[in-house]
Amino acid sequence: MSNPLATILQDVDLRTQRTLVLGATGQLGRHLVRELSDRGWPTRALRRWQSEPLSPALVGVEEVVGDIFDPVALAQALSGVNYVFYCVAPDADTEPGTIMGRAVEGIRRVFEAGRGAGVDRFVVVSCAATVARVPPGSYADERGHYLPGSGNDLFLESKYAVEQECYRYFADGMDIVMLLPTLLVGPGIDLTPFAALEVPEGQGLNCVDVRQVAFAAAQALRYGRSGERYIIGGKNATAGELFEGWRPKRRGRRPRRGPRDQAIVVRGQWYSSARAHHDLHLGERASPPDATVDQDLQV
Repeated sequence: MSNPLATILQDVDLRTQRTLVLGATGQLGRHLVRELSDRGWPTRALRRWQSEPLSPALVGVEEVVGDIFDPVALAQALSGVNYVFYCVAPDADTEPGTIMGRAVEGIRRVFEAGRGAGVDRFVVVSCAATVARVPPGSYADERGHYLPGSGNDLFLESKYAVEQECYRYFADGMDIVMLLPTLLVGPGIDLTPFAALEVPEGQGLNCVDVRQVAFAAAQALRYGRSGERYIIGGKNATAGELFEGWRPKRRGRRPRRGPRDQAIVVRGQWYSSARAHHDLHLGERASPPDATVDQDLQV
């Protein structure tokens, strides 16, 4: 059964509302802020002091500096906000022993502060690696869930833990939609660390243009069903195809830590985005054609 609010939002003029993007200067956050600006949706973008400022050319975007772990800054960022996009992830250099705790504490702080501020809906970005494994040649979808403890990737475990917090708060009456992007490609994305993981050339992988994920996030605010997860994917291919031109020239010692979202490659498989295309009306904007994605992969 469709959530009533999902229907109501279709009729809301979001140009009269205010959205908040947390993680606004990340790989996805920057593109999401631009997407919201292009739609004419008043947007507040929270960035940390050490992050680069957003483009001053963005229309209708209010940039604020702070951190979700600072209760005063978080309360100020949430003031007068109707909807929140959560694009936050632990830093790649976060100490392993604190990754899980920081991830769970961060989402809890945002949900609790958002509840007090009267936020109507949250769109939380996770990762498609939290979907259960399927046999090679099959397509994974949202029906299966990652088995916690089945791997040794703390970032993946933290993503799964954040999703469980989303379910817990959803059960307590909060309106939450979750997005599960596959491997991001496109402007500002460096695939070299992923190519260095040395997965088999024939391993199935799915990649999606980061701009398409930003579009899907905006669509999820308007059309997403509360309590649902949506895989946001694009091209199903192989590791050899996706990483051509990105492989290190020489094989040396592997870095102590791989890229933050390496699980999407290490646990590589093909994905179906059928639910997202149907519910989120992704056909309103065509996905970047393979030629565009291929070009991005070679940059």
